[in-house]
Amino acid sequence: MASSMLFPTPLTSPLLLPALPPPSPNSTSPVHPPPLSAPSWVDTLRSHARADCFRATLATYVDMTSAGVPPDHFAFPAALKAAAGIPDPAVGRQLHAAVIKHGYHSSPVTVANTLVTMYARCGDLRSALQVFDGIPDRDQVSWNSTIAALCMFELWELALGSFRSMQEQSVPPSSFTLVSVALACSNLDRAYGIRLGKELHGFELRNGSYCNEKRFAFNALVAMYAKLGGVDDSVALFERFQDRDIVTWNTMISALTQNDRFAAAISVLHQMVVAGIKPDGVTLSSVLPACSHMDLLDAGREIHAYAFRNADLFLNTFVASALVDLYCNLGLVEKGRAVFDRISERRLGLWNAMISGYAQNGLDDDALKLFIEMEVVAGLSPNETTMASVLPACVRSEAFRRKEDMHGYVLKRGMEGDKFVQNALMDMYSRVGEIDISRKIFAGMEDRDVVSWNTMISGYIVCGCYSEAFNLVNEMQRNGDSTAVDVVKPNNITLMTVLPACGSLAALGKGKEIHGYAIRHALDSDVAVGSALVDMYAKCGCLGLARAVFDRMPKRNVVTWNVLIMAYGMHGQGEEAMELFELMLAKGEVKPTGVTFIAALAACSHSGMVSRGMELFHGMKEDCGVEPDADHYACVVDLLGRAGKLDEAYHLITTMDAASDKAAAWSSLLGACRIHRHTHLGEIAAKHLFELEPDESSHYVLLSNIYAASGQWDKSMEVRKNMKSMGVRKEPGCSWIEVGDDVHRFTVGDSAHPQSTQIHSFLETLWDRMKREGYVPDTSCVLHDVEEKEKEVLLRGHSEKLAIAFGILNTPPGSTIRIAKNLRVCNDCHEATKFIARLVGRQIILRDMRRFHHFRDGSCSCGDYW
Repeated sequence: MASSMLFPTPLTSPLLLPALPPPSPNSTSPVHPPPLSAPSWVDTLRSHARADCFRATLATYVDMTSAGVPPDHFAFPAALKAAAGIPDPAVGRQLHAAVIKHGYHSSPVTVANTLVTMYARCGDLRSALQVFDGIPDRDQVSWNSTIAALCMFELWELALGSFRSMQEQSVPPSSFTLVSVALACSNLDRAYGIRLGKELHGFELRNGSYCNEKRFAFNALVAMYAKLGGVDDSVALFERFQDRDIVTWNTMISALTQNDRFAAAISVLHQMVVAGIKPDGVTLSSVLPACSHMDLLDAGREIHAYAFRNADLFLNTFVASALVDLYCNLGLVEKGRAVFDRISERRLGLWNAMISGYAQNGLDDDALKLFIEMEVVAGLSPNETTMASVLPACVRSEAFRRKEDMHGYVLKRGMEGDKFVQNALMDMYSRVGEIDISRKIFAGMEDRDVVSWNTMISGYIVCGCYSEAFNLVNEMQRNGDSTAVDVVKPNNITLMTVLPACGSLAALGKGKEIHGYAIRHALDSDVAVGSALVDMYAKCGCLGLARAVFDRMPKRNVVTWNVLIMAYGMHGQGEEAMELFELMLAKGEVKPTGVTFIAALAACSHSGMVSRGMELFHGMKEDCGVEPDADHYACVVDLLGRAGKLDEAYHLITTMDAASDKAAAWSSLLGACRIHRHTHLGEIAAKHLFELEPDESSHYVLLSNIYAASGQWDKSMEVRKNMKSMGVRKEPGCSWIEVGDDVHRFTVGDSAHPQSTQIHSFLETLWDRMKREGYVPDTSCVLHDVEEKEKEVLLRGHSEKLAIAFGILNTPPGSTIRIAKNLRVCNDCHEATKFIARLVGRQIILRDMRRFHHFRDGSCSCGDYW
């Protein structure tokens, strides 16, 4: 084949050089340089290839063949490398034809070896293997090229099979061979991979693969053990090997970070610097995630400063991406954006990091704007990682209304088979209430990972499908107790997802089952799981168990302390909450945050500790450096309002900054006005709330209650009419109780439960007993202007009474009944439950949206201060 046939338009090919302009009529003919010799052409060709100037390499090849210089076994490898580097399989095939024409396809073997690599890098494994099969005298490089090609296509077993064949042919492996084999082992099932990896390790020891010239093999072995979960083996290897290069250090740091050994990764970085090894971009991008996970902002800033002093590192897009992740993970999104803006040549990974940073900090509109800029302005196409961040932002953004359209976009991009995108789609559909579509996506996934299971469980919980969520967790637990290799087991995220649901439903039995699983699988030592367990036990009314878990935790963060302080407050144990707050300050494990003070102020409010609460509020900035915000003001308004200091509460609201969000404060005042039946201030608070939150039903209900309690039925009904005309719907009362393995749900006047007839009959009988014992129904809680007897019937149908009756009928005598309710318990249910607890000899623990009520022997733990 002539050179002109290899590249039909050599000077105008878009792959090579632009067309030259025609000479001017008046121009002088150029003086042509003397023709190059064949060795000079080849030297030029190889020089371009070594510099990765692939288009220049191919242009030189065309010029050389056009000049009548035939390519030889030195020219072909350089040209083939260029075709692979672009990559362009069509050019590669034309070069292959030229190789055959000139007789270099069988000898020397270097040309055939380069053909194998070229086809693999151009995505044509079949042709690569055909070339390999046609090599009569294969050398070490032939086998290395083929094994590397099989690894490139993730055909790990075939790669290992080729390594075995290589040994059978008595071809000694090189460091490059061992690197590929270690990579293949690291991608097998864990147990099988470890076994073969140790065989490889032994082979390397017997053959002296750890000498100075063979660090590649050692580094690959360190990475292999770490990827297969044997990070301790990686550390042992690293510590025994003295002749470490920068790749060795980077491999160890990366291995530790990827296995959540963050402190160890930072320690190795320090050792590296002490050893006189200068960190490079790989070092920084490997260690910065460790700083992020450990909240080590100062360490991250030191690394940032080091990169800044070394411009080549600061402009490294991988380092920049890691810095953006660090700052965004620590909530410093503006600093992350500043890093992003300083990089002129942004790769897709950097765009993904910034989009993800916006999304994870709730700046969804900014995430979507940047996504559009990436496509429209930068001209980059999103990948699966991009979509995994963009989809949650689309779900949460109010500006993006047609959320399901993103599924069509995913289909258009051909990403529907990627599990990360599938996980994001499942989350999207569950959050828009389309749980059936989420279920279909989950059922159709070929490769579910633990994130897929967790996403589906979370979706069920978001949509209120608690039974389905618990069933899925049970299925994961059965997998987790299996001895099979690489099964999907519940992890810390699974437990953190489902434990709050147990707490919300007061499903103590299920919570204990999950606690048992956490202990068996050593997940209870995880600080986030421990905090979730404390919260779950507290919300199930088991404050003693919550404290026991808290005391046994090896490490606690501020969330752990906040959860327990809040729990003491919700149980009406304000003194204990304050003791825990003081202990937190004394120990100095963590610094109190704004949430800490919300928990402490709420505890003071529930226990009537007005002076202590005001002391906290006025000293929080000076003593702890926490600036009071709108939520803290709302807590103090609640504190004063519950204590009957309504005028002081009102005055405090008027002192708030004009730009602050006062909705929560006015809501607290309105609630206090309902307790103390203060109509005038209630009307003022409601007026502000109707302007600030016109779609919030509880504001209308509270004002209507205030009017009804004072006998102003006309005004009460007028509020209800206004509410209806505006399309605002009251959230229906709902209560849950766990009996056996099931959680039962009751709504107001529920008649759908299988035992409804029995429950209502039992309540009628119990109602008569209660009235004989002195119970007087508080019909002011009924917001309908009907006869007194009808009001009693309506009161009897409140969801918590139905749940209590069901619990009495279906649990052993003397056992504790635990109820969770989504709304605040009404006065009548509170009074009635005191009578019921005494008459049936039970402890009844009722948690409403505000606090806990422990009923026993005719009294409540709240002391009627609620």
